[in-house]
Amino acid sequence: MSEKSLICEINGVWTQYGSTVIHRDLNLGIRTGEVTAMVGGSGSGKTTLLRHIIGLTSPSRGEINLFGANLALLDRDAARQARNRFGMLFQQGALFSALSVYENIAFPLRELRQFDEEAIHLLVMHKLTLVELEPKHAWLLPSQLSGGMIKRVALARALALEPELLVLDEPTAGLDPDRSEMFVRLIKSIRKQLGLTVIFVTHDLDTLVGMTDRVAVLADQHIIASCSLPELANVDHPFAQNFFKGVSERLERTE
Repeated sequence: MSEKSLICEINGVWTQYGSTVIHRDLNLGIRTGEVTAMVGGSGSGKTTLLRHIIGLTSPSRGEINLFGANLALLDRDAARQARNRFGMLFQQGALFSALSVYENIAFPLRELRQFDEEAIHLLVMHKLTLVELEPKHAWLLPSQLSGGMIKRVALARALALEPELLVLDEPTAGLDPDRSEMFVRLIKSIRKQLGLTVIFVTHDLDTLVGMTDRVAVLADQHIIASCSLPELANVDHPFAQNFFKGVSERLERTE
């Protein structure tokens, strides 16, 4: 089987704030069509790297290519087109509190300025169905939603423009174990339906085992391993070994 193409290439990235170095000569390739988890200890720079990948922030030096291009070097129109190719689910949902569920999901569609209101209505309702919410939920405000519903609405908004890449920051944070398991199943189902590539950051081992094709381990300011979960056992690094102990217990449960 031929090597999969890379949807994202990270080459020689440094991230430094004053005298504090977060990433040092970090390299990583993320394969098209796979689910890649980024894991690491607290303060290792996982979310910072995620933000670099989607162009919210820029590294101090080095290069990140997404869809074959460096977002930082694209002109405004090209950068906008590239950003329309991915959807982002933020840790707390980041819904607009003054807007209804409907208006939150419609927001990126209206920003694109390619759809009339009838088409937007159809697309919003389709996305609600995709994340297993009912039409009546469209008119609720975020303050009226449970934590699990907020995640689903935020996921629907992330999927509004039919992205190729879905980026998730701690997708199950704040959910109880049952709702977390349900949300993981939902993401897996949607990923299969839409053929998405997924990049996510998590500290939750059950989420990791439930979703991941490949894990990128961030330690000592760079990626020390990019491999399948079982292959972590062969990574000669204290963090990887300790991490794998927890992972192996979950893997045994699923066998």
